[in-house]
Amino acid sequence: MTISEPKHHETHSRAGQPSTLALVRRGALAGAAAAVCTSALAATARTADVSLEVDAAAIPIAAFAFWTLIGTALGVFMARLLRPRRRFLVVTVAATGLSLIPPIALPDDSATKAVLVAAHLLAAAIIVPILSRGIATGAANGGTRNR
Repeated sequence: MTISEPKHHETHSRAGQPSTLALVRRGALAGAAAAVCTSALAATARTADVSLEVDAAAIPIAAFAFWTLIGTALGVFMARLLRPRRRFLVVTVAATGLSLIPPIALPDDSATKAVLVAAHLLAAAIIVPILSRGIATGAANGGTRNR
């Protein structure tokens, strides 16, 4: 008779939920990709003479990567906290909408507003789907609906 030991590299618990480590890995991948993309967007905008200033202070290109990674960390936290997948998606779409308020309200010129809004939407378009694929659907949790 052979006894199989549990594998330590399993990404899902027995209840069908992803492990925290699996979500962190997904988040790291998503965050790195989104940080590169938002930084590239900002650098391209700068090259196109978009000021990227808020209250007469220029936003550094590195700030795009930094805040994208902060947003990713929040996304990982929400993915771990909010299950099933549908709830996570509803909350992250609402959070993305709310995150657009400062970029619309603060900059003086419309080109900067457009770039900042695009950066938020680009980051969300990369991070949210990658994280949501790591969350079990309600049906995978025994078909129960969490309200």
